[in-house]
Amino acid sequence: MARAGRQLLIVTALVSLASCASGPSSPVVQNKSGAAILNNQSVTKAPSRLRYSDGSSKVASFATYYRVPDNTTLTALGQKDFNIVQPDITVDQLSAIQNISYGAVYLAIGELGNNNTYYENGVAKTGQSIYDAHKNDSPKWFLGVNGNFGAYILNLTNPAVRAFVAQQADALLDRGFDGLFLDTADDAEFFSNADLAGSTSQVYVEGAVSLEAGRPDYPTMRRAYIDTIKALRGVAGNALLVQNGGFDLLLDRQNTGDGTQGYVDAVMHEVAITKSNKPGPTADDAVWPFQPENYETWEQYYARQTPTDAARDRAYRTNRDALALDYFQDGGVVFQQDFGHPQNYAVQCASYLYAKNLRASQQKDGWIAAYSDAAFNRVYDYADSTPQIRAIPGCETYDKVTAPDFTTTFAPPSLNTGVGRSATATLNIAAVGGYTGKVNLSLGNLPAGITASLSQTQVTPGAQTQVTLTLNVAASVAANTYIIPVRAQSQGESTRYDLRLKAWKTDGDSVFVAQAGLGKVLAFDGSASLTSSTAPARSLPTASVQQAWNVALDSAGNQYVVDNVAAGKVTRFPSYSLNSGAGVAQVSNLSYPTGLAVDAQNRLWVVQSGSTPGGAAVTTPHVGRYDNAAATESLGFNVDRSLGLGFPQMLALDGSTLWLNTNFGLILKYDVSATPTLSGVYSFPGKLNDLGGGTLTVQNGTLWISGKNAGVSSVMGVNIAALPPANGPFSVNGDAAVSKTIISGLYDPAGLAFDSAGNLWVVNKTGAVGVTEINSDDPGSLIRFPAASLATATPAPNLNIGLGSRYPVGLAVGKP
Repeated sequence: MARAGRQLLIVTALVSLASCASGPSSPVVQNKSGAAILNNQSVTKAPSRLRYSDGSSKVASFATYYRVPDNTTLTALGQKDFNIVQPDITVDQLSAIQNISYGAVYLAIGELGNNNTYYENGVAKTGQSIYDAHKNDSPKWFLGVNGNFGAYILNLTNPAVRAFVAQQADALLDRGFDGLFLDTADDAEFFSNADLAGSTSQVYVEGAVSLEAGRPDYPTMRRAYIDTIKALRGVAGNALLVQNGGFDLLLDRQNTGDGTQGYVDAVMHEVAITKSNKPGPTADDAVWPFQPENYETWEQYYARQTPTDAARDRAYRTNRDALALDYFQDGGVVFQQDFGHPQNYAVQCASYLYAKNLRASQQKDGWIAAYSDAAFNRVYDYADSTPQIRAIPGCETYDKVTAPDFTTTFAPPSLNTGVGRSATATLNIAAVGGYTGKVNLSLGNLPAGITASLSQTQVTPGAQTQVTLTLNVAASVAANTYIIPVRAQSQGESTRYDLRLKAWKTDGDSVFVAQAGLGKVLAFDGSASLTSSTAPARSLPTASVQQAWNVALDSAGNQYVVDNVAAGKVTRFPSYSLNSGAGVAQVSNLSYPTGLAVDAQNRLWVVQSGSTPGGAAVTTPHVGRYDNAAATESLGFNVDRSLGLGFPQMLALDGSTLWLNTNFGLILKYDVSATPTLSGVYSFPGKLNDLGGGTLTVQNGTLWISGKNAGVSSVMGVNIAALPPANGPFSVNGDAAVSKTIISGLYDPAGLAFDSAGNLWVVNKTGAVGVTEINSDDPGSLIRFPAASLATATPAPNLNIGLGSRYPVGLAVGKP
């Protein structure tokens, strides 16, 4: 059995962190129910998801790596088309790999590791505790022990065991992996050897492997392994499945028309041409796998055996090669995984040439060779051909040449957008090694409903060569993650760069909260269906901005976030991109900016308060307008502090009227239809005498203002038409125009916004001693006043969501 050098690291299924989904053309998880699908009759065979419809392979390189990668290794993995990794890889590392390649995660289907972590009905347990809980079950869960790897051999004829394996697969795929690497599929051969050796009523021992008496026979176990993989296809949806070995399970023609062929997308042909040799049982596993003398070809190994043993082993290997070739000819992809060392050129030559010559003889791609150390702890590449290497016996025709003419990177590395919207990414193409030729660009097979175009299809790469990729996502596209393949070809190489596009579909409005205390923004989708326990759908990573003071939306769903610091800035985040942190610098070098808003023409207005949050004067307060995503101001005006107006804080737009609140408790009205003109100053001494930490918004002719009156937090509605005439730069008492005062559920209200249904949303910044309705935990909250309640004399909120931050400040509601 081809287990030499393999390190058994069974599933460590961690808590689900993220779901990753994909469309029909994409080999990423699609339409997973989250529950194990064990009805084999519901699963149908399909061509390999690693091949395009024309039969060509989507991948040309792969790596198997069983450690948590450092940055250098992560870069090397990211340059492969397909990677097999362990479950303990971090979310960020997986995302980095998935920029241009697929990430499949290890799952042993035939064995249970006693020291590994599993999830049973959502509860984390060790393998040993699983064993202890089920060792006496009937039907049996376990049929023996594999002492080589400290594992119990599972009884896959038991439906409960198959369901347990499916639970592990489900948990792993929920973390965002593109597929599963199904190890120990070849454990079925243990039962074949046992049947040949004697009766199932007797204990069978093969080295460190022992099988219990009373076990199922080989034909029964063989079908159980096939049924398990068949069930995993049902769990995985459109995710990739790669079977390690288990060639007796693979072909339909050898399994009454229903082998695993058609349920898996590739098979790994492990130690196909070369192998490792541990020098002895006491050899240090941290040393010997990295010494070139410990690797050889199978032909070298046969030469050291007796003729009888060599003939037996050669026949076993020849049969495996033939079965792998049959699968390849039927449309499968084969990962030829060999072992070796970079200094052992003869071993490299044998592995590389076997795969190259096989592809040539079959006139077909998709038989892919790679080699690694025996512990899968290094990422190796085949050496380039040199005269010195070709002089080595067996390497005479070795012609591997790497010609890195150019590099390509995406900015941002992945895209998020809503269905019915478009998104753009920039391809940065740089020449390598003085290359002066052309690079041809084209798009691979796109998922249904997504169209794409490149601003150029041929470039001469230079220091700043850029190509824009524009994607349009139809409204009918399902909310999933899709692969957008971009092919780049020069004289020396051809590479596929996969951009990951996450398409979102939300109902109703989304609510965005700027949290100054954490330097992030939260997005709550589906405003009508939110509950007090709803978690944010997306969030900027903590400290993405220093003090996220406010947020605004334009009609395209872009989110603008203002950073309230001395050299403040506004950053634009394309629709649905908060989770990726893919912000675009919009405006910079602003003096303590606070408020911002987008008008009906999608022009951005920004308030520079000119003062620190503590109220110390820094510069002249200023309001600027930025048109067409420009970084420079198109129109602006200063707020004259010499008139005693104070420092402006937040703003609201109502057609050609712009409203500002100031820390002096004033509301300033400007006509901005042409040259901005101060057209009114209002105070509300008997209604709202402290506007320092509040904000304002306009809805259907009413100006809504938040603040405090005699220390009591409130939100006030002002009938704009009922405001008294202005008195130049002098404030006018507007108390008589106040039509509504709300105090229920409020403490330090700092953000106001209305949704499309007319509901009022309020951000409570923090609690404070002496303020009514204190939140004792002081986290800040998001509350909603329904439209019907606003029409009553005493409006009351019907929703309260804790925000977990002391300083949530800004608020925006609309279509993301």
